[in-house]
Amino acid sequence: MDNYWELTKQLPNKENHEMVNEFLLSLKLSKHSENTVLSYRRYLLNFFGEIEDTYSSLSSERILEWYQTNKGHLKESSFKQHLSVVSSFFNFCVKESQIERSPIKKRWFPRPPKAVPKYLDKGEIAKIRQESERTSLRDQALIEFMLTSGCRIGEVNSLNIENIDLENRTARVVGKGKKIRHVHFSDKCAILLGRYLESRQTKETSPIFVKFESETRLGISGIHRIMKKIGENAGLSGSLHAHRLRHTFATELLAKGAELAFISDELGHVDLSTTQIYARLPNHVIISQYRKFRG
Repeated sequence: MDNYWELTKQLPNKENHEMVNEFLLSLKLSKHSENTVLSYRRYLLNFFGEIEDTYSSLSSERILEWYQTNKGHLKESSFKQHLSVVSSFFNFCVKESQIERSPIKKRWFPRPPKAVPKYLDKGEIAKIRQESERTSLRDQALIEFMLTSGCRIGEVNSLNIENIDLENRTARVVGKGKKIRHVHFSDKCAILLGRYLESRQTKETSPIFVKFESETRLGISGIHRIMKKIGENAGLSGSLHAHRLRHTFATELLAKGAELAFISDELGHVDLSTTQIYARLPNHVIISQYRKFRG
């Protein structure tokens, strides 16, 4: 098609027509595909074909009003695509020093729904524990601690023996922003930790989880490798990682009726809004999890 980057229809406003053509030409010169340029041309012709105001004088309110009137029926994906094209045009105008700033507001773009936390169900937890029993005491204790304390991987990595109270099943961890909190872990975890520490030549200030060959602190990458291998051997769908265990811990608390504020404290969230991701779990999921964890 000859000069496919040029508008095929005269726009009501001559300045708009000239500027849109310059923008389309810039797309062509930037090696965008013909289909992409034609798509942009179609969207811009649709938008400016009904607007007599000069692009440089268009206010945000006027543009939003046009979208609400003409594109309010579109699906989010279609609306976002149309708005993105028009936004690209105005960004081009800013770059060319034709206007000071784009009138398109970021808040107009539909926000994708945040993903529901990926957690392990009761059957998957059983598989993880069963698989960890085929490994070392260290790895068993590590998995059980992360599963029942809800700690971040960095918090687990920095734990020392002096931070653990096996009798009361608590641990003193340093979270984000060097905020100290006390977490709890299960009876099973306390037993595994006790047996694991008895098998080592330990000192009070030694790291909890160490490398076999040197008894130096097991790094975060090492913890990642242990979890990944156990997850793969257990046949999990998706990889096993620290945040999946953390999500499992929080989901189990929610299924047992814990308030979000309590869960937030246990997870060490500075802002309760961070914990709100668990409130997005559908009710039927929570009920199902409750029944499973109640056994």
